[in-house]
Amino acid sequence: MKSPSLLPIALAMILSGCTFLPHSGPNSSSIKNINKQHTELDEIYNKVKIVNLNASPNFMAESKTNLLNLANFINKADNQANKVDWIGKGDSLKFSVIETPPAILFTSPSDTGAPKTALTELPIVVVDSQGFISLPFVGNLRVVNKTPSQVQKEIIEKLSGIANRPQVIVTVLEKRSSSVTVIGDKFSGKMPITAKGEQLLDAVTMLGNNMYDIKDTLIKITRNNKVNEIPLSLVLSNPKFNVQLQKDDVITLVNKPSSFISMGAIGATKEVRFEAIGINLSQALARIGGLRDNQSDARGVFVFRYQDTLLADNRKELVPTVYQLDLNNPNSLFVMKNFKIQDNDIVYVASAPILELQKFLYAIFSPGIGVVNQVSQISE
Repeated sequence: MKSPSLLPIALAMILSGCTFLPHSGPNSSSIKNINKQHTELDEIYNKVKIVNLNASPNFMAESKTNLLNLANFINKADNQANKVDWIGKGDSLKFSVIETPPAILFTSPSDTGAPKTALTELPIVVVDSQGFISLPFVGNLRVVNKTPSQVQKEIIEKLSGIANRPQVIVTVLEKRSSSVTVIGDKFSGKMPITAKGEQLLDAVTMLGNNMYDIKDTLIKITRNNKVNEIPLSLVLSNPKFNVQLQKDDVITLVNKPSSFISMGAIGATKEVRFEAIGINLSQALARIGGLRDNQSDARGVFVFRYQDTLLADNRKELVPTVYQLDLNNPNSLFVMKNFKIQDNDIVYVASAPILELQKFLYAIFSPGIGVVNQVSQISE
């Protein structure tokens, strides 16, 4: 039997376009050259940034920066611990004065008429907006940014000339000036900072039964107009991250179940959830079942992401970025462990070149639906 001419086969393939060769998505070469394609049609192609993870160590800079920020945050918290005893504006103070007998200023005769030590409770006072209080026989006294022992010493000095060897006890009844704000979806409130040195988990427990799932909970700590984020599960597993709180901190607990989309030569497109603590690329590939030996291109593992990038003029812009990893390169095993998956990432695995050849051969020579068979029928 005479074999069919290749010319009608080629014509049939051209006329049929790509209908005979279905794809799960773009191949490796088309992704690598994405910013060279169709620039006249869509300006987004000009903005796409391609990052070869095997050749660029800079991708780790962001994760290292986040860890450095957390370390600096912890160290600064420790340096502020000695300020927790300071009196501030709005604090309520109680003063007890003890005068050695015979009492001169604060007298309190006993039933027998014998002299005794006089204990006098002065009215509760609140530190005003200027940082002052006013006490009988003492007058106006600036107490802000001072410890109770410092205020006690100053009051004793002022009473020494009019009272007999006075002793003073200063008690902070309510510390409104030093507190943190705790915010959740169903709860919000303030927690005072005391000499105990409240830590992050102390604020978390204020939510009580309004807590979220631990693995999905992200803690945002706002301090000095800067925001640091840390997963609750990381705080529970590593005491180092149970940082000491400072006044005016804002603790926000966010229910943040994250996810990425897996696409390409992996069997099925699906959304994969992961915990607030995050996962790396190796874990992401494991959760989608890994690469398929007969379908996936080991050189074509890609992560699509809108990356927050600092421009030359200090403006931030979301730049469409494609990270490419070649698993045939031995260093990729280390790269995957250091590359963090982010919420809304797309993990794409390109089809193996041999698979495209198999599809082509199937389209040409498959009985019943192949182009050869169709051309043969036409010839007959």
